[in-house]
Parts: sequence; C-alpha cells; structure tokens
Amino acid sequence: MIESVIKNEIYQSTRYIKEKGLTQDGIVLVGAHRVCEYLKAATKQLGAEAPLFPAAAEVSGSFTHLWYVLKAEDYDADDLRTALDICKNNNAKLLVIVLLSNIKVNPTIEKYAEMELFTVMDDELGEIRTILSGQDNVSLLFFDRIFSADFDCFQLSAVAKEAQDSKTVSITQDMANRYTSALYISDAIDAAFTVSKLGKAGNAYNASSFYLSEYDVRSEIYTMLSRHGVSLQISGDSDAPLYAALSNGKLRSLGYENVCSFSDALRYTLLHHLQRFSIQTDRIHDGYSGKLHLLREIEKDMLREIDRICRKHDIKYFICYGTMLGAVRHGGFIPWDDDVDVEMLRSEFEKFRKIAPKELNERFSYESHTNNDGYHYFFDRITAKDTYFASKYSDGYDMHKGISIDIFVADSVPADPKAAYRFWKGLMRRRMLMNVRWKNTARHGKAYLLSKLLLPFLRLRSMDSYSRSYEKAVRKFEHKNTGWVMPASSDHIYRGTFPTETFSEVIPYRFDDVDTFIPKGYEDFLKAWYTDDYMDMLPLCEQNPFHDYYRLDLGSHIQPESDSHFDYMGELK
Repeated sequence: MIESVIKNEIYQSTRYIKEKGLTQDGIVLVGAHRVCEYLKAATKQLGAEAPLFPAAAEVSGSFTHLWYVLKAEDYDADDLRTALDICKNNNAKLLVIVLLSNIKVNPTIEKYAEMELFTVMDDELGEIRTILSGQDNVSLLFFDRIFSADFDCFQLSAVAKEAQDSKTVSITQDMANRYTSALYISDAIDAAFTVSKLGKAGNAYNASSFYLSEYDVRSEIYTMLSRHGVSLQISGDSDAPLYAALSNGKLRSLGYENVCSFSDALRYTLLHHLQRFSIQTDRIHDGYSGKLHLLREIEKDMLREIDRICRKHDIKYFICYGTMLGAVRHGGFIPWDDDVDVEMLRSEFEKFRKIAPKELNERFSYESHTNNDGYHYFFDRITAKDTYFASKYSDGYDMHKGISIDIFVADSVPADPKAAYRFWKGLMRRRMLMNVRWKNTARHGKAYLLSKLLLPFLRLRSMDSYSRSYEKAVRKFEHKNTGWVMPASSDHIYRGTFPTETFSEVIPYRFDDVDTFIPKGYEDFLKAWYTDDYMDMLPLCEQNPFHDYYRLDLGSHIQPESDSHFDYMGELK
C-alpha cells in the first residue's frame, strides 16, 4: 500500500505542476533528507530528472537551478556557503528549502499576507538568514511540518494502532483549542516548483497546506473509520487556545494552492498507517453513506435477471466498459465503481427489447422511449422498482431516478474512419439539441448563445419525437454489412470503432458471484478504451465514483425485516 500512496502523492503534485506550466529544466538537488527523494521523483515524472547530491561540495555538471534542502535544527553552514558560491560561479538560481519541525506555540495569533514566520526559531534560523541576506539570486522557502506516507506529524500510526486494538478513536476537549498548520507532501512539491519558477530573489515564502486543530484531525479520522466498527470517545475539559502556525499568504500570491482537500490528503496518508487494520485498506470510505455494497447487490440481482432472460432466449450480451474492466482486473466491481453496464449488438438488442419487458421479474422494470413516455436516455435501462438514485447529472432532468443497469448497443458504422467520424459527429449534434430540449435550458460553455437561440424552436417538438428521430439516425447502417460497429450512444469516438467480430462471439466470465459473458475480443476493446495499461490501477486521487450522487434510497430492496438495523447515520439498512 505504501508504494501506491507515495505514487499518488507524486502524481497529484506533478499533475498540478503541468497544469500550471511550472515544469523546469536544469535542476540539481542537494540534501540528505527524505524530502529530496520526493522532489527527485517529481522531476523524473515531469521528464527532467534532477541529480541528487548529499552536499554542495559534491555538485557536478551544468545546472541553472540548485535546490538546497536542510533541516532548521541540523545543517552545515559551511556547505550552505559553498552552495552560494557554486551558484554564483554558474550564474544559477539558489532555492533554499528549510524544513521546520518545531514551530513555537503562542497564545495569540495574527495573520498577515506578507508574514514570513508566525513564530521565529531565532537560534536555528538566525544564522541561515545571515548567510543568505543580501543575495540577489536566492529565494528562501520554509516547509511546515510535513505529513505523508513517510512523515507522521499527526501521529497517525498511533491513532491507527488505537483503532486496531480498541476499536476507538479518543479525543480530549483540549484538542479543540490546539491550532496548528501542516504541509501535505504533494503541496510541498508544488510549492518548490512554484517558488523556483515564480518567486522573487531575496524573498522568503512559507509553505503550509492546512490550518486546523488536533480535534479536527481526529474527528476526520473517526468519520473515515466509523463504518468499520470504530467508535469515538470524548473526554476532558477544554483549555485556552494555543496556536502554532505558518501563514502562506505570500506563497498563494504566486498562484500556489492545495492539490486536494484535507479530507482526501488525510485519507491517502491514513491508508498507509492502516495496513494491519482489519478493514479494506485500499478504500476507507465508499462515498454512499455506507450503502455502496447494498447498491451493488441490487445491481447484481438485475444482472442475474438479464443473464437469465438472455440464456433462455439465446440472446448474446456482454458486460462492458468499467464492468468488463472490473471483471478482468478485479474479478468483480472496480473498488470505487458504482454501476453495471451491459451491451449487445443491434440484432441481439432488438430481440432483447421485445422480450425483456414481458419476462422481467416483478421487482424490476424495463425503461425505453418505446414503452415509456418521457424517457429520453440514449439507451434502454433495467431499473429496480421502488428505489431512488439521484446523481448530479440526473438531478437536472425530469425523469425517473432509480437504481439501474444501462443497456448499450453496438451499431453498424461506415468502414471508412472519416465517414464513421462524420456519422458520429452528426449523432453528437442531435444529442446536444436533445439535451437542451430535455433540460429545457441553455447549455453552459461554448454552445450557450446558440442553444439559447434554438431553445424556443426546439420546444415546438415533443421530446418523444426527438428520441424516435435519434434512434432512426443511429440505425442508419443497420442493414448494411459494413464489418464495423461503434457504441453509438457513447461520447468517445476518439477511442475508435471496432470490427464486428470483436463482439460477435461471447465467452462465459465470472463477475463477482454472477455468471455472465464478455466478448471474446475483450482485450482489444479494453486496450482501445483504457490504453494498453488497462491492468494498472489508477492513482488513489482518481479512484472516485463516476456518479456524484445526491440521494440513494434502497426502498424495499433491503435485508429482511428481522435483520434490519439502524446504521450510525440513522438510516435503515
């Protein structure tokens, strides 16, 4: 787990550095601290690996930027002076990164955007300031207390052990008044690149990520672990407020910002410290109020029903997209995924569409524009009756919002790639107009003015007429043996069309505890859709559900009444 956590920390920082245009060449690193290894890994990820030297006296080669990392309480003043001389001789810029491990606690706090240090560590920092003062090629960057998989300023190891041994996270009232700041390692990397690229010589900057109390930290940890049987214990009395913090206003004026929220940063870090804890340590929250596993059980029930109908009537179908990837890579659901997708060739789908509404178990319904006025998705769905599932997307539309499985269709397209692209573009234009009409408001972004002008005219036709017209357009090449197909309801033509034989033969494949099918050419599909590295896990920061849900109601699809109980959020499960 620690490798994936560190990989995620590097990935987050380099993604932001690329987006901001902060990449730099000609960097060399000096120092023996673990932070240097992170900075070196980041430069390598950005394509310009920086050599790392233990001391300035050992630096060799040409460079334009020298990043010198030292600990405030333990450094070699003579070697720092050597770094100054080397940079002068090479006409290079010097960035001195000072690691602070102890910020003096004070009973009062004032915030100023230009403040260098809230509290000054005179003994340690005085000499550094003296050495560097008056230099026209030097910037100074103070790193707050760092937390990450490798650094534990929040004592997460102790909290994790407490949760493991006693199933309890303890909080004392006085923790609520102990305010501090800390620096997430991904933000530290971003700060170094920001000051190196945009900082002014002769200036000092503070890098900190979050300002909060010890109470806030432990409360957040409890929130993450509460669904895994961990309880909260609060005791003691509160004391007068105490503060130990850095102000990063000056650094933020250069465009510096946090790469993620404190909740996410703490979650990624906690994953490492929970390696021996008896919970699923690759994900410590599911984002669905603790009901993700129940949502999946309902979806698997619907998948079994689809499979039953298709086997009975000899209809070829296969799981697709993230469901297919999950089956191949994980043996079931992708750990952070929340839905199931099924696909069929057009000829198989038309048989299924006729049979399924009559054959479905009474707990489920078949939804299509052919049998449901007001249904305007570009694909059909199997929905669990008496459920409610509203996402950020669906909440903006007038439609039935239930837990569903999407049924996609692979339609014939021209063999010529340019003709297939023109066909797809035409479908996308139709979908844009349908979305404007369905949502009954102008689109945001580039098409705002055009959609606003067209909306009054679009209202002259019923939505059902648009749905019928779209399906007619999709099926334009249905009876032509082009040899090529495309999921015409997809937004992703750039991922390519596929030979019909990719999907024409299906093979049995297990999805969790459900017997289902995938296309025999699944490897070609997964490579086209998710790149050749489809078996590699995404960085932790990208392991998030596709749907940003607002409300999830399981209705009658829950455990038998005798097994019912209230969870910690007060919801019946």
